[in-house]
Amino acid sequence: MLEYAETSIPTNFGVASYPPGATYGPRQMRDWEFVWLLQGDAEYTWGEATTLAPEGSFVLCRPGETDFFRWDRAKRTRHAYVHFQMTPDGQSLLLWPLVRDPLPDDILPALFKHLLTCLEEGDALQAQQTLQLMVTTFGSGHRAMGSVSHRSWPLAVEQVCAMMSARLEENPAATLTLKEMAAVACVTPEHLCRLFQCSVGHSPVKTMRLARLEHAATLLVRSNYSVGEIAVLVGYVSPYHFSRAFKETYGLAPTEMRRQMQTSGQPPSPPRAQATSLLVRSVG
Repeated sequence: MLEYAETSIPTNFGVASYPPGATYGPRQMRDWEFVWLLQGDAEYTWGEATTLAPEGSFVLCRPGETDFFRWDRAKRTRHAYVHFQMTPDGQSLLLWPLVRDPLPDDILPALFKHLLTCLEEGDALQAQQTLQLMVTTFGSGHRAMGSVSHRSWPLAVEQVCAMMSARLEENPAATLTLKEMAAVACVTPEHLCRLFQCSVGHSPVKTMRLARLEHAATLLVRSNYSVGEIAVLVGYVSPYHFSRAFKETYGLAPTEMRRQMQTSGQPPSPPRAQATSLLVRSVG
């Protein structure tokens, strides 16, 4: 019989991407975390155990030990993650694998996408129920395929957001002008701004800027890059300009956010406006 306790509402979630050869950790795990390898392979170390996590696999990080990720040395790595609390009922969780390799008919990708969508849309109850099913599925090993979708935006907004997401993945420091965005959507810049304001709540340019800062926030709490290196990676001319823009958006300086995460063990949640959901919406 599968033993587990009820999971909490997820406390932090997102999508992170790294250049080839990056690392994350070591960190002292204080909660549970699911990690889904969307692109690239990884090596995962928990305590004294190290295992390979191939592209498409799922890692269940658990509290009580120090863990460490070494991302793919040959290409970019991208993963989705969610933190939560759970009190084990019995000892069976100690026998669960650290990594579940992907299967052709795996239900876990669908559940993970649905979980991220629920969290983005503020549906805490459904998010908790989905997470509970993910834990049960991971533990039992019985998986079957399903499908989910997220709330749609106007086609022009979806097209531009897909372009933004691709640009952030390829080169977070690259610029993207309003004229380029409008050309992709085949609308005028003025009409595109109106569509974004109604759907996202910000202009296309501000949406891209916020998404770039969210990418930077993820690197701050989920990588070993210095603040100066992150500033360069996301396209700022200096750490000073990056820090000022970051604090205006998050209310904390980059060093303060990283220190808070290292002290509490729990990354602070960013302001989850619709404008900062580009990477989550691109999962799949």
